[in-house]
Amino acid sequence: MQLIGISVNGSRVNSTLAASALIDSTGNAGNLTIKANTLLVKDGAQVSTSTFGAGKGGNLTVDAQNVQLIGESTLSADAQPYSTGNAGDLTIKANTLLVKDGAQVSTSTFSASKGGNLTVDAQNVQLIGGRADGQGSSGLFARSRGTGNAGSISITTRQLIIRDQAQVTVSGTDAGTGTAGSLKVDANSIYLNNAAKITADTTGGGGDISLRSPLLLLRNQSSITTNARGSGIPGGNIKIDATDGFIIAVPREDSDISANSADFRGGKVEISAQGIFGIQRRNTLTPESDITATGASPEFSGSVELNTPGVDPNSGLVELPTIGVETEVAQVCDSPGYAQSSFIITGRGGLPPNPTKDILPANTVEVGWISPKPSNDANSGRRYANDGLRLRSNPPVTRASTTMPERIVEASGWALNEKGEVVLTANVTAGGRGSWHKGVPCSVSQAAHQ
Repeated sequence: MQLIGISVNGSRVNSTLAASALIDSTGNAGNLTIKANTLLVKDGAQVSTSTFGAGKGGNLTVDAQNVQLIGESTLSADAQPYSTGNAGDLTIKANTLLVKDGAQVSTSTFSASKGGNLTVDAQNVQLIGGRADGQGSSGLFARSRGTGNAGSISITTRQLIIRDQAQVTVSGTDAGTGTAGSLKVDANSIYLNNAAKITADTTGGGGDISLRSPLLLLRNQSSITTNARGSGIPGGNIKIDATDGFIIAVPREDSDISANSADFRGGKVEISAQGIFGIQRRNTLTPESDITATGASPEFSGSVELNTPGVDPNSGLVELPTIGVETEVAQVCDSPGYAQSSFIITGRGGLPPNPTKDILPANTVEVGWISPKPSNDANSGRRYANDGLRLRSNPPVTRASTTMPERIVEASGWALNEKGEVVLTANVTAGGRGSWHKGVPCSVSQAAHQ
């Protein structure tokens, strides 16, 4: 059946939209498919598929942008008492799913028949509150109240919010012996607040919980539990995969993760996360936030396995030695008076405060002492290296000498050099030829005129 734009309101009439296989029928019930932008079921209205006889119950499929169930309304696929046919499956595909004020989405068996599976694929799932008389919770349920086995619940969503006593539950309880189904959630975040529950209760076995989310937040007495009762009935297992994220609770708010059995062996709790905060592994439940796997007695306790990186930023640190400001390093190396040295530490090692007495911590580079050797080349400096330690002296600085320029003196005489050339002189040398201030002898003058 295909509908567009539907509102089923129980406040006006005892409204029911159903597809059923009747008591005397042997054929299967028809399927019920609802497609709409919005499906609103409120005030006690019912949308269901069921079987009362040998035929199989029909599948109920809802495909809508917005699905709302408000006020003791139901969306269900059931196998009714005395039926022998199995219940159908219930599938919801939506952008948002809101279930509040006592409304329930469920698959159930009340007979020897098998219950159907409940599958939710939505961007946002909110389960809020319970009935006004306190006799029921809002939520998603897959249960057996007969001898048949219950179906399973699978939720895929970005955000799962359960609060104010609402719950997601798989169960095989009451007088029945049917096993509980499995409960699987794959979400970007899971938030439980104010006595919210994700639980698997059984008196016939089964009832495992598997959650996958990078963020799981538990507040105000909320819980994730598997509870088993009955002789030889072990507790179900809980597996939480938050490998890329965190599990957070508040220590004194009594929010628990527990895989327990009242009469036999406890289940197994396995958690993988980057960090687990505010909730601790304990042997028994306490008023604090606990992780437990208790059995009928201590020797029947289950197991708790917490897989975290175990990185504590404040643990395992080695206090490195420090070099005091008073430590002195020689400023010269085999070149007193004119060359200055430098002291360079490289690599990943270090120096103790006292190089001759103190011991270096583990995994450091040990620095040895060496004797400097002078180089024949004074301009190249000296350099020594050993395992990451370099001791280097700068080359001596040679200062250029400056000479005073000679004072220029006016020539006052002349002389002949060995080539017969006339050379001006500042002073008349011994054996000189004359002076600018004296007359030329007659004999030289006559010779010149000839």
